[in-house]
Amino acid sequence: MQLLDEIIDLAAREQGSVATLLRKCLVLAHTLKNERLKTWAENELNGYRNDEVPEYRHTPAPAKGLFMGAFGAQINDQPIPPAMLKKEHRIFAESVELRQPIASYENVGPGSRFKFDWPANLTILYERGFFEGYALNRAWQEIPGSVVVGLIDTIKTRILRFALELKDDLGSVSENLDELPEGKVDQQVVTYIFGGTNVIASRDFTQIERIEIAQGDWNSLAKSLTKLGINDSAIAELQAALDHDSRDVTTPTPSLGKRATTWLKELGKKSGGMAVSIGVEVAKKEITAWILQYLGHHGN
Repeated sequence: MQLLDEIIDLAAREQGSVATLLRKCLVLAHTLKNERLKTWAENELNGYRNDEVPEYRHTPAPAKGLFMGAFGAQINDQPIPPAMLKKEHRIFAESVELRQPIASYENVGPGSRFKFDWPANLTILYERGFFEGYALNRAWQEIPGSVVVGLIDTIKTRILRFALELKDDLGSVSENLDELPEGKVDQQVVTYIFGGTNVIASRDFTQIERIEIAQGDWNSLAKSLTKLGINDSAIAELQAALDHDSRDVTTPTPSLGKRATTWLKELGKKSGGMAVSIGVEVAKKEITAWILQYLGHHGN
């Protein structure tokens, strides 16, 4: 209980190191034997390298550029609209992922600004693509320090809510953290640390990945969805959506229709508070392949 009280105290303070708070969360994760909390705390402390960045570390970030012309002429801090870039490059004028360790963002004031330089090759690619007589010398994305202040506050708030819920649960069990049910702890991690809808159930996804659905074999599709943790009512909704889409003459065959596409978009909501192990986006990709197989598409 002492460790939990220390985490609550640190998270509730206006001042104090978030890195220190996260290290205590790492100790808590090992005590609880919770891999999800452990991985999250390590990513926050060490930075997100290959792992997916949480939604609170995504932020809008417009692009600006420095353009050089003849005889020393230049245009400073010129906004670069995303529409001026190829579709695959528009992300460089729209948003950024804050992947650095949390210590990199501590002690940042709301009045400061962060710059994210474009890759050199991208700058060269668009060197002559904007203003006649001017060359793009360098470009970058920019966010205000208030975004980073908000990031810090978000992490502290999520930890605080999580720790308070654990303390409430512990009060009804004992003083020993080991007495907390693993499933309950995992559910609290998902609800308060990750936001509740970013993961869904699956007991053995490696086997699920090998599933092949024969054309028109609804029973196999329904059984596979059940293994993935989708409840019966949601499966029935998909069946109705596919039935409606099959009667829509505007839907090419085999292809996902409007109703099936909507069902997939709402997949995170359908997972509820179930046991967790894989990301919704991963599940969507796999389920989409299954549905297409069911509809008769077995290509790559």
